[in-house]
Amino acid sequence: MTAIGTGKFVWFEYVSKDVKKAQGFFGELFGWTTKDVPMPQGAYTMIAAADKTIGGYLPTPEGAPPNAHWVSHLQVTDAKAAADKVRSLGGKIAKQAFKVGDFGTMAIVLDPHGAAFALWQPAKVEDQPEPTTNTFCWNELFSADPVASVAFYKAIGGFEEEKMEMPGMGTYHLLKSGGVPRAGVMKQMMPGQPHAWLPYVQVASADASSEKAKKLGANIVVPPTEIPNVGRFSIFADPQGSPLGILQPAPR
Repeated sequence: MTAIGTGKFVWFEYVSKDVKKAQGFFGELFGWTTKDVPMPQGAYTMIAAADKTIGGYLPTPEGAPPNAHWVSHLQVTDAKAAADKVRSLGGKIAKQAFKVGDFGTMAIVLDPHGAAFALWQPAKVEDQPEPTTNTFCWNELFSADPVASVAFYKAIGGFEEEKMEMPGMGTYHLLKSGGVPRAGVMKQMMPGQPHAWLPYVQVASADASSEKAKKLGANIVVPPTEIPNVGRFSIFADPQGSPLGILQPAPR
């Protein structure tokens, strides 16, 4: 049996009090469709981009933050053991490990600075396809203490670190696994900025997608901006207030 690898964010879940509104917005913006899958607790609505399922929509559960938000799922070999390790390193367990039908086991945790994410132990190993247009391509954490955050996620996710100096922005910490960059950690840029993971969706044109998001009711937080050798990105808050990044990769 192939071992379950760590160091990858493999699923992204949108949690809100108005799932239909979210489905309408992202369906218009990215062409996402939905796929309902039977679960013991009731049907679960997955996000589909063309022929790939890349995430899901979830009505706000009891006890969860009331604001709309994305939950990033970090793949681990053992969700219960990883949750215990999160707690031992100063984080918190928001929801103990539980079975998700025949798909796997997950836990919801908070890192030592309060950023929520899920630990996902799949029942079977599946290859993760390369990002394509309108699928998730990156994950980013703005941290009050990037060095401490990097040490935590290296311990939990088995990441390696590579540092990049960003002019005017300080050090950008790449989290890599298998030699491939998977996510980034950088210093919080504004006072009061939430300590939370920010997923990115790959797009064909950051300018066109940003403009379309605005027309659909989003608030543009960071207008389309060029990062040399990386691409063009933008960040918006959707109509329910949840931030999301988009990235137009630089030509290879």
